[in-house]
Amino acid sequence: MAIVSVLGILLIQFFFLKNSYDLNEKQFHLQTTSALRSVASQINEYNNKVYDHPSKPMDQCQVEQISNNYYVVNVNNVIDPNLLEHFLTVEFKKRNLNLAFEYAIYDCNSKQMVHGGSNVTRDPAHYYSQSTDKTDSTCCSAEELMYDKHYNKQNKVEKKKKACNLPTCEKYTYYFGVHFPDRSQFYNSRLMAWYFLNGILFFVVIFFGYALYVIIKQKQLSEIQKNFINNLTHEFKTPIASIDLAAKVLSNPKICEQPERLAEYVRIVGQQNKRLSAHVEKLLQMATIEKTKLQLNLEQTDLHLFIAESVKEFKNSQNGRVYSVRIESLVDHAIVTADKLHFSNLIFNILDNAIKYCDVEPDIIIRLEESKNQYLISFDDNGIGIPKDYRKKIFNRFYRVPTGNVHDVKGFGLGLDYVQKIAHRHGWQINVIDNSRKGSTFILKIKKSVL
Repeated sequence: MAIVSVLGILLIQFFFLKNSYDLNEKQFHLQTTSALRSVASQINEYNNKVYDHPSKPMDQCQVEQISNNYYVVNVNNVIDPNLLEHFLTVEFKKRNLNLAFEYAIYDCNSKQMVHGGSNVTRDPAHYYSQSTDKTDSTCCSAEELMYDKHYNKQNKVEKKKKACNLPTCEKYTYYFGVHFPDRSQFYNSRLMAWYFLNGILFFVVIFFGYALYVIIKQKQLSEIQKNFINNLTHEFKTPIASIDLAAKVLSNPKICEQPERLAEYVRIVGQQNKRLSAHVEKLLQMATIEKTKLQLNLEQTDLHLFIAESVKEFKNSQNGRVYSVRIESLVDHAIVTADKLHFSNLIFNILDNAIKYCDVEPDIIIRLEESKNQYLISFDDNGIGIPKDYRKKIFNRFYRVPTGNVHDVKGFGLGLDYVQKIAHRHGWQINVIDNSRKGSTFILKIKKSVL
């Protein structure tokens, strides 16, 4: 519910921001179009008064948006560049369009945009500063217009036609173009409050998301620890109860009169004691591996002989369980640097899982292969397999693949966590894939030792 609420707030905020942006864009277009139409109208009025040119109808003064930041205005009359710059500055200022712009006039002879100018590199009101300071009117007085005419005649030779890179428009002949190189400045100034609010909301959402992530992780950890304690209690209670029962029977003096029964209860005590010792050993392994300064007793080890000895030792500890372990080696001589105790425990844990999680007679194949700079040990079993979605999680502490309400196999979820940590302490890699027997294959990658 909280996630849905946060997503809803983000969507609403995004909607308002987009709506504000579109509204400002529409406002910019309307204000710019209005200013350019007014400039075209004033140019026609000026030509009519000074050059006795007939005034053009307003419908001929078309403003067309070529791109997001470029407009062309069809004046259909003579355009004076100095006058154009003045009118553009006044009209933009009147409408609070305080942003940089470039302008140019189309030249019929060169078929290029010429007389380019900008309000950034020069003072756009350099000629009509007195007129602009006196009034905001868009029309000049008659005296000013006559002065304009005289000024233009004097500077006609000085004003050279200089081509610029603004694009042309084939639809018109007498027109000018206006380009806004940094139109985003217009939006940023009007949307600053929205940006600020969005920034605050973004940090709030990030903080909320992090807090939610921590809560979910803590809940998952709590569930895992709860399951671990339940499993631990059950695994310890069973052998303890069996030993307690056997002890009571053995304490009866008459038991000596039944040697077969005596031997059976002694066997039960020994078996449950081994089971209890195995559980304690796993817990000790976990405690040991968690020490940040775990010191590995590294030795030069013959890989093939070590695996064979570990498998033999593992078979002696299985209390008669029926299974098969085969070793296939494609390497004649493999020497690695490893801690024999922890390496042996690593192999024990993988083999133990392969036997426990199998609903038929376990058949395990250990293959030793060699690549350019590493050895590969693969443990191939015919067990129940591991779904792909759980393969990365099985190496996490306390994690066990969900089996619904069925708990045929007991454990703590510590074995593979120990395997991965020992592999990483040695600088090795371990992963798991499925195999053709619908079981799992654990692959241990060991770097070759530099002799």
